[in-house]
Amino acid sequence: MTENTFNTPDPFVTPPSDNDKLLAGLSWISQIIVPVVMPAILLFTDESKRSPFIKSHAVQSLGLMAAAVVYEILAVIVYAIASAVAPCLSCALWVLFLLPIVPLVYYGIKAFQGQEVEIPYLTKFIKDNHWL
Repeated sequence: MTENTFNTPDPFVTPPSDNDKLLAGLSWISQIIVPVVMPAILLFTDESKRSPFIKSHAVQSLGLMAAAVVYEILAVIVYAIASAVAPCLSCALWVLFLLPIVPLVYYGIKAFQGQEVEIPYLTKFIKDNHWL
């Protein structure tokens, strides 16, 4: 399988349509408001079978959301310990809970632009397990 960012012409890969870009971008951005719903809908419908671009973004957004849940659990532990040790830190550490929004927005913008994303460690893990 060749690596392609969908920006370079490749005779074996058709560029994503505007509809594909919109659905792939929404699979990332929707995770902020209603986690898991949009990517799951895309994977259960024929859209993911029709477009490997949509499937790639839907699967990776679900993987990133799973990693974000683990991160949030660790952030709660760090927040609780830091607040118990120095209560004044709790005023600044709440930002830890907002950090998973940054990659969701970044990869959503990449999807809206029609680019394939490569999330460090996560994409390799997903491909090694044949989920993508």
